[in-house]
Amino acid sequence: MSSAQERRNRHSVFTLIGALLASFGVVLVIVLISIRPTPTERAEVDWSSVRNDAPNSVLLVNPEFAASDGDWWANRADYRAGDNPEWYIGFVTPTNAFVVVHEFLADVSPEVAEVLDDSPASPVVIDGSTWTRYDRSERENPGNYPNVYEIALPSGGILVVSGTADVNEIELVASRAFESLNAK
Repeated sequence: MSSAQERRNRHSVFTLIGALLASFGVVLVIVLISIRPTPTERAEVDWSSVRNDAPNSVLLVNPEFAASDGDWWANRADYRAGDNPEWYIGFVTPTNAFVVVHEFLADVSPEVAEVLDDSPASPVVIDGSTWTRYDRSERENPGNYPNVYEIALPSGGILVVSGTADVNEIELVASRAFESLNAK
């Protein structure tokens, strides 16, 4: 091999190494100057305030959690009036799962009733009260309703507690919600 060919071969290797280093440098600069979103704060909702502003607030559940229950917070709470009034609270559990409370002042909404259709039901006793548990965990896509607990209220309404959380967490919310009605 001639010295000219050797020089060209060496030149190609040096050019390749230089191009790689330049590319790495450009990527490094882009990573360092790119804007990254700040971690989002949790969008906590004061469900007690929303409840107090709702009509018929004395009929609505207001679960209270003890310090020993962990860090529970609501990411949504609203009261929907109309033909089928509903009080809704969406809780994030200490394990970052989800539990929802639906309190219907009359009949269960058609959307929730549809979820309960054709689901196996069994009685479950939670803190001395008998609830109906619908087990949808074997469904292909249970959504936010793999385990649903339902109880008729003395006021004529219906309380439904469900979620993606562990059964123990769902039952804790059910207990706290039902207790809040009996505490009045």
